[in-house]
Amino acid sequence: MPEEDKDLRARLLQCEQALKIETSRRLSAEVTLREARENFRNALKALPVIICATDQDGSLLFYNHEFERVSGYAADDLQDFPGLMELLLREDEGPCIVNDAACRKWKIATKDGREKVVVWSEASTAVPLAGWRSWKIGLDITELETVRAKVKILQGLLPICASCKKIRDAKGAWTPLESYIAERSEADFTHGICPECMVKLYPGIDMGE
Repeated sequence: MPEEDKDLRARLLQCEQALKIETSRRLSAEVTLREARENFRNALKALPVIICATDQDGSLLFYNHEFERVSGYAADDLQDFPGLMELLLREDEGPCIVNDAACRKWKIATKDGREKVVVWSEASTAVPLAGWRSWKIGLDITELETVRAKVKILQGLLPICASCKKIRDAKGAWTPLESYIAERSEADFTHGICPECMVKLYPGIDMGE
C-alpha cells in the first residue's frame, strides 16, 4: 500500500474516532439536559404556589398541582383547553406589592363556580424560558382576604366624654361607647355590674364572698 494511502487511512480513522467521541459527548449532554429539564418541571409541580405557562394562543403548556387545587381543574380537564387563563381571570383587582415584588390581584372563577382571589407575578419577564411565551407565579390569598374583610380595627386617639363616656366620631357626633365599638369591631356586649358599682347602687345587698 502506498505511503500516501496509509497516511490518508490513518487520518480517516482519527476523524472517525474523534467523531465517535464528539457524538458520545453530545448524546451525554442531551441526556443530562433532559434530566435537568425534567427535574426542573418536577420541582415546579411540587411548589406550594401556582405555576402556569401558556403559548402564543393562550393555551396551557404547563401547570402544577397547586394550580389544579386552586382552580379545581384536573389534568384531564386541561387538555387542549385554549384560553383557559381568560376564563379563570374574571376580574382585575389592580396592582399590589407582595414581599417587595410587583404583582397583580385577580378574582378567578374556579371550575365549580366559586370565586377566589389570587395574586399573580409575571415571571417570564425576569426569567424567560424557551417555548413558554408567558409563565406566571400565583398565590391564593382568598382566605386572607376573607379574614381582612371581617376584621375591623380601632386605632388612633378617641375623644371620649369624661362624664358619660360617649365617644365623638369623625363627623362630630357623640355615640355611646358600646355602639361605637360594636360598629367598628367584631366585639359584642353583655351587661353586668361590677362589685364596686353594686355596693354604690345596691348597698343593702350582700354579694357574699
